[in-house]
Amino acid sequence: MKKLILMIICFLVLSCKKQDVDQDKSFPNKENEALKKKNDSLKRKLEIAQEAIIVLQDRNIWYDEEFDNTDFKNKGIADPEKFIINELKKRNDLIPMKAALGGKMSFGNIQLLGSKFLIAFYEDGHVEGKSIYSYKLNDSGKIEFKLMGSEEN
Repeated sequence: MKKLILMIICFLVLSCKKQDVDQDKSFPNKENEALKKKNDSLKRKLEIAQEAIIVLQDRNIWYDEEFDNTDFKNKGIADPEKFIINELKKRNDLIPMKAALGGKMSFGNIQLLGSKFLIAFYEDGHVEGKSIYSYKLNDSGKIEFKLMGSEEN
């Protein structure tokens, strides 16, 4: 009886080892390599798509730097969008809200809306709002801003 049990155990062990070898043969190296290459290709395509999403999120669709504000470029301002944003950030007096709890109002995100308008977000850490301003470059090379409308958040 012991011999029979021993033979059954040996048969099971040997058949398990053979099954492992058969599994390895079912996926030849060429197929594994092809799947690995396809997987790597798909990973790279996903990375490219994620990078494109980030670029598109940061892009201002309301302002075309090639066509908007050509008068600024004609007056020697190489990057009108950056120039206008920087000038507005210096003008906290244009923020129509008062700061709360000892905070100081300042501009955050600003987007140009073509060559005449912009929308600006501002806050002091406690209260926040957004406004639409018109802007134009005067003859002396300074920007004039005019508050068009506001909304508190």
